[in-house]
Amino acid sequence: MKARPVDKPVGEEEKKQASPKETGGQPQEALTEQGVKDMLEEVKMAFSEDHKNMEMALLKQPFEVRDNQLVFFLSKGLQEDLFSKLKPELTGILRRKFNNPELEVSFEVREEAIDPSKNLYTSSEKLGFLLKKSPALKELKNRFGLETDF
Repeated sequence: MKARPVDKPVGEEEKKQASPKETGGQPQEALTEQGVKDMLEEVKMAFSEDHKNMEMALLKQPFEVRDNQLVFFLSKGLQEDLFSKLKPELTGILRRKFNNPELEVSFEVREEAIDPSKNLYTSSEKLGFLLKKSPALKELKNRFGLETDF
């Protein structure tokens, strides 16, 4: 009969600190915006070789570095689902590259990440948007006597 290992009670678990042996004997690199940008460029190149276009699009989203956390700012919908699938792979890659086992990758949904020009439905809304974008269009409209109700 084999002896079973004794489980520790839930409250007595010790947090394991990363030793130099576990991080490859190299010190942890500090997370900086520029360092993360450079690393994400490498990851994007690897993803492009593997034809992972949706993942590449997620990595182009704005992000922020907070201590040992990398936070991507996403818009609603499909990006959330795709990021949930990408998160474990991306976290593993970045932990290895930065020699930082405590690094976490997460996301926040931001409304301003959504482009308002995508919600133009009527011709009048489209014209109004274009007039704001290009004031010369108003002059052309007046010069040629074009109607806005079409």
